[in-house]
Amino acid sequence: APAPVFTNTRNSPSEATSSSQSASNADASAPSPSASEALTPTQTTYPIAALPHNSPRAVSALSEGRVIAVPTDTLYGLAADANSSTGIQRIYSVKHRQAYAPLAICIANVSDLHRYCHAEHLPEQLLQQLLPGPVTLILQRRQEAPLCAELNPGLATIGVRIPDSDFIRGVCRDHGGAIALTSANISGGASPLCVNDFAHLWPLCAGVFNGMRIQADRAGSTIVDLSVLGAFKVVRPGISLAVVQSLLQSNGLRQTG
Repeated sequence: APAPVFTNTRNSPSEATSSSQSASNADASAPSPSASEALTPTQTTYPIAALPHNSPRAVSALSEGRVIAVPTDTLYGLAADANSSTGIQRIYSVKHRQAYAPLAICIANVSDLHRYCHAEHLPEQLLQQLLPGPVTLILQRRQEAPLCAELNPGLATIGVRIPDSDFIRGVCRDHGGAIALTSANISGGASPLCVNDFAHLWPLCAGVFNGMRIQADRAGSTIVDLSVLGAFKVVRPGISLAVVQSLLQSNGLRQTG
């Protein structure tokens, strides 16, 4: 079935004007289901509000193996079903991302973490303190996790996010599974804090969900490796780095690397 054509309901006046101009030349026909054609703008997509009543539209697109754009607590992201090979291929195509560059997954709750990763060695109190929040945890991936083989093949670990953002967590909850998540930009481009920062990608998405401008810098989440018992390694400094380090150390973990 054709992807829905979404109408703009929440942009500020300046964003709405720019949004209309950016999308005016896009073709209105539905996109091909082929993942290899993800780079061909074949639909007109306008942002709609990142509110609970629009979650079913996001879930429908994810279930069809399509890519959507969503706000998080740090940046706007591109998302696809983490258990869909078509969705994973499309997200790489939209970003022009090299296939060896790993994607993180996003889940709704801390209780979902053990479905995808080995976190038994971490205090539950620590997980509850860190999540939801602007941090990506790298953990050992469960072999039986419901994640497609095309998601980070050959890697024993996986990055996991639970953003402090109601909409994306609600989408994960309604979807019933993890979603693959990466920043809504061409690889190497500026990190997006509002929907207009990636207007050139709208036609490649089955839905763009507008949570207005994110009040954060462009550093992204702090990425920390917690896959080794009793230790942590900061892979990428980001938002709330000092807070994350303090929480980890106060729970008895030593910093390495």
